[in-house]
Parts: sequence; C-alpha cells; structure tokens
Amino acid sequence: MELTGPWHAHPADNALRRTFPDDDLDDGGWPEVPVPGHWRRHPDFADEDGPLLYRTRFEAEAPDEGRRTWLELDGVFTLGDVWLDNSYLGATEGYFFTHALEVTHQLRNRTEHLLAVEVTSPPTLGRSGQRTLTGAAQGAWNPGGIWQPVRLRETGPVPFRYVRVVCTDASPTVATLALRAVVDTDRPREVVFHTTVLGVDHRHQQPLAAGENRVEWTVRVPRPRLWWPYELGDQPLFDVTLTVTTEDSVVSDRATRRIGFRSIRMRDHLWRINGERLFLRGAIVPPLRRDLADVTPESAAADVALARHTGLNLLRVAAHVSHPALYDAADEAGMLVWQDLPLRGEYHRSVRGQAMRQAREMVDLLGHHPSVVVWCGHDAPDPVDTTRPAPSLLEQQRPNWNRTVLDRSVRRALRRADPSRPVVAHTGVLPSPPVVEDAAAHLRFGWYGGRADDLAELLRRSSRAGGFVAAFGAHSVPDIDPELLGLDPDRWPLPDWSRLTGDPDGELEVLLGLFPPDDHADLATWADATRLHQAEVLRLQVEALRRRKYRPCGGFAIDRLFDGEPCVSGSLLDHDRRPKPAHAAATAACTTTIVVADPLPARLRGGATLLTDVAVVHDGREALGTTRVDAILEIAGDTLTWAWEGDVGADSSVHVGRIEWPLGNAQGDVVLALVLSAGGVSAANRYTSTVAGV
Repeated sequence: MELTGPWHAHPADNALRRTFPDDDLDDGGWPEVPVPGHWRRHPDFADEDGPLLYRTRFEAEAPDEGRRTWLELDGVFTLGDVWLDNSYLGATEGYFFTHALEVTHQLRNRTEHLLAVEVTSPPTLGRSGQRTLTGAAQGAWNPGGIWQPVRLRETGPVPFRYVRVVCTDASPTVATLALRAVVDTDRPREVVFHTTVLGVDHRHQQPLAAGENRVEWTVRVPRPRLWWPYELGDQPLFDVTLTVTTEDSVVSDRATRRIGFRSIRMRDHLWRINGERLFLRGAIVPPLRRDLADVTPESAAADVALARHTGLNLLRVAAHVSHPALYDAADEAGMLVWQDLPLRGEYHRSVRGQAMRQAREMVDLLGHHPSVVVWCGHDAPDPVDTTRPAPSLLEQQRPNWNRTVLDRSVRRALRRADPSRPVVAHTGVLPSPPVVEDAAAHLRFGWYGGRADDLAELLRRSSRAGGFVAAFGAHSVPDIDPELLGLDPDRWPLPDWSRLTGDPDGELEVLLGLFPPDDHADLATWADATRLHQAEVLRLQVEALRRRKYRPCGGFAIDRLFDGEPCVSGSLLDHDRRPKPAHAAATAACTTTIVVADPLPARLRGGATLLTDVAVVHDGREALGTTRVDAILEIAGDTLTWAWEGDVGADSSVHVGRIEWPLGNAQGDVVLALVLSAGGVSAANRYTSTVAGV
C-alpha cells in the first residue's frame, strides 16, 4: 500500500519539532508538497535548506494474527526521523536505499494514522570535513525531500529485511548465483528458503534463532543464456524469485530480482566479460536530473540510448547512486556501468562506519544488475589542484585519513559484500604498486595545464597512468540562454560570474584563465571559443587513449556525457540533451574503426622535418582483413601521398607506418588527410598545422 498523501510540510523550528508528530496539531495551513519529490520544487520552499517537517494521514487495517507490517521509505534525502501516531520509529541515513521500520504494534491499536517525518538535508560547504554521504547528488541546488515512494508492506512472521543476489560466475555450461538474506523472526523456528530461476527450484533449509539472522547459499543454473554488452551479444534477463516458508509450509515473504548471467574479470585495468576482452569507452553521468524524483523509465532509457549512439559502452555513475530506472535501462540496452559510492572530496572521521554500511547497502540494491561491472569507493579523495593536469604521485603516496583509512575500509566492505566484481578504491589518484588497478587517474591536460596532446606524452613516459582514465577533457559554456547561467551579455566583459558554476574546485578561475573575457568581442564569441577548444581536446585525447589500448590502457570515461541542470561543465550535451561540438568530436573518435596520427604541432618551424606515426584502431569483433590507408599531406601547395596495405585483426590497434617529410623553405598551411578502406568499412581523419619561416 503506497502512501500517496496528501503530504504537508513546514520548516522546522525547536518549538514545532516537539509537537509536529501530535495528532491534534493543526496542519491545515501547511503547504502540500510532492511525495515522491523534492521540497525545492514547491515555490514556498524554493530556497529552503531544511530541515522540513512532513506529515500525512492514512487509514490501514491491523494485520492478522501472526502477520507483520513494515513502513518502507525508499528514498529520504538525506536524513530522516520517523514517527507514527506520536511514537518514534527510528532514524534513517542514506538517500538511495530503502529504510524499513516495523509498525505492526501501531496498526493494531487504531485504523486512522498520522505519519510524521523530519527530513534533514544539510548543504555541503566545500569538499572538506563532510559528514553526509551525498557526493555528486547534492550541489548548489539542495535535493532534500522524500524523493522515492513510501509504502506499507505486510509479511508473515519471518520477513526479508535485506536480500542480495549476485552472479559470481557464468559460462555457457553453468552459472553460479550467490544469495544472502537477512531475516527477522519473533521466535526460534525452522524455515525453508526457496530460490526459483529458469526452471531451477532450489531449497535451503535453515534453523533460525529469535531476532535477526543472516543466511547465505548458492544456486547453480545449468546451460544459461549469457548476458553481453551490446557490442558482443544479446541481453537476456531472468527473474530470480526468493521465498521463505515457515514450518507449516506457509509463505512468509517473497522477493524478486531480475538478473543476467555473466562473468567479469579485470587485471591491470584490462577487462573481460564472459571471457571476451573489451576496451571500455565511457563517460561520466551526473544525476540524470537535478530533481532525481522526475526521472522516469522512458527518460532513463533515452539517456542510455544517447550514450550508445555516441559510441560508448560504459557509463560511469560518478560519486552518487542514480535513479533505479537507469540501471534497468542499462541492463536492457547492454550498457556497462561503473558504480561509485556517493563519496567525493574529503570527509570527517565520523563517516567511516556509515560509509562501510552504505557500501553494503549499495551491493544489496544493485548487485543483481548485470550491467554493473565494477564498484568504486571514492571520487577525488584529495584536494583538487587546478594547477596540475595530472596528480603528483609523490604527494599521493603520503598517507592521509581519507585515501588511506576511509578508502581502504570501503574497499574492504565492497570486496566482502561482492567478491565477483572488481573494486577500485578511488579515482583521481595515479595507479601505483603494489595494486595498480586500485586507482584510476583524472588527467586534465588542455584544461588544468599543458596542451591536449601532452596526454600522449605522459602515457609514453608513464604508461601505468593510462590504465583507466576516469575523467578527462575541458569545460565549455553550453549554447543556451545566458540568463540560465546568470550571465548578462550587456555587461560584457564584466558580467556577474558568481552563478556561472557551482563547482567548488576553482573551475571558473581555470575557464577565465584559458579564455580571458577581454580577448573576445562578446559573450557569444567567448562561449564559442570554449566549445571549440573542448571538442579538439576530447578528439585528440580519445584518439591517444584508444591507440594505446591494452598497452596498458583498458578504457576511459569522458567528463561528462550530459548535465543534469544548466551549468558550465565538461559535458558533451547540455541539460536539455542538445549537443555541443564536443559531442560530434567524441562520437567520431569513438567509432568502431578509426585511423589516427600523432597530432601535428600548432606551428611547425621551417627547415625542420615533419614526423607523425599513423595507426588504425579497430574495436570490432571481426577482423577487418586487408586494409588500405592513404595519407595526403599538403604543404604550401606541395602534395605528398603515402599508402599502406596490410591486415588489421579483430579488437586491435595497429601501427601502420610513419610519415616523414622535410619542410625545407615551405611556409603556410599544412593539412594531413587520412583515409581508410577495408571491404565495406571506411574511415577518415584530418589534422592541420602551419609552417612558420626559418
């Protein structure tokens, strides 16, 4: 039974906190608020940071003898204190998973009920000393509220409190499921856990002690159809039904999870799905909408389709847990998911226990989704240094509480909860021995410093840094109404910059340093320059990472696919999913087959020799076979042609040759055009430069 309201809310104060759970309190003048929803969607609370006091009335019959009833809150952002009929039920912490509180006694006392919830969502002030785990889900706009449904659920005497279903291994011959259930019983008894999937009816008999019991068992499923990423195969999904029956063979509770059978292996950031090697082409996804409650299955499926049309096979859900619809859509589309815990920045020492608990809750919530291929603990645990395009390995080897204590604790909790998936302790940290896959770097060449092609030079000098690049690219201004960003074109070049970005990491200073407003005639010209720069940075860097695949690069995540709200960011599409120039550049660079060269310097010196290496990158599962690459180099009216023929295998990166051309006294524009043809496959690329005088 879902409690649909009406719900009413009022800002909390010390006096009202003491009386708001009372039946006789008059809430007739309180505004009605949406549940599920966020309080800032209501005009009376548009600037409110809370706490807010929620109240709703409902009628419910008492459960039969031997039955129990639970109040389930699927999503309270972020903290809640819950009363029913003036009785305190308990507290909630953690915005993305269900909190269940028993209300059997209260429902036996009366049929008309008052539910009161105090919801607290303290704003995050910077990224140091944080005490709540909200990560990227909370920014300048406070998403506080009861954002997921609230319901009553009736069970027998032995309810499922927590359920975890994980596919630990799979092959065409057999798949293995690991199941864990936490149940609660009012007295000692013997029960039977039934697991039904694909015609298998597995029984596990278990004696229970009074109170909470944790039970684990495995089920082997013969000859399963395997779930694959969309590039490799189909996405069959199956329901796993769990029931617990008491000694009289009566069903006490039931749970269903939809699962796909697949295995995941990762070593040194090289990934295998069902034994097949796969290079990960990904992008970060922020919260799909500023108000997560507005996400629908249709909108989530459209966002996943956008990623697929961009040529991506991975979504990195960075520093938050998204709406449940995203994971269902990814399962159905064959899109892989890199899943972070909601940790970003530095945290107070008090959060360690809660972080470990929420890591386990995340596995319970998402562990059955075949699309989720990796757990990650902490995004950017160190302070962001916007003067360095790459972190300092020396500084990151110095122990600190967040990276050394908190992240190791979270990693341990994730590995214990789910040994079937890889676990990455943190991103924004350079990989280093003894476990190089325990971290993934953020590399900001062309943004925090240096040139875009400096990324390739770093990978030549320190190949481990490119094992998996978890964020890279440059920010740009979306092509939207400037008022949505708080900018007034008439005040150029001195508009009010304060609303341009809510990011606490100094991104605005980086943007203004790279693109000084005084150098541009107006706001539109300045914004265009940011977008063109972003497109070129992404194009060159995606090409650099792909041509080094498996040597040792296993993949990347662009920062980011789209925005959840109007803002300046590294996104390929704006909050309305309209593409920036970077989207076309990234889509071209993520095509299955590309032909690439070393980027040409922006200016070449006359008398020097132009040198560039050419490569073909092919992510297809079938070999290209005999392939021809033609290069046409035009320098100040002179033309050089060069060709290569050879075999390009499946899932490969092949160096096809070097172009070497003395420039002599030539001056003017340089254009290098590359054309690939192989059967029905074709690809092209283009690089430009200028030759200056000697």
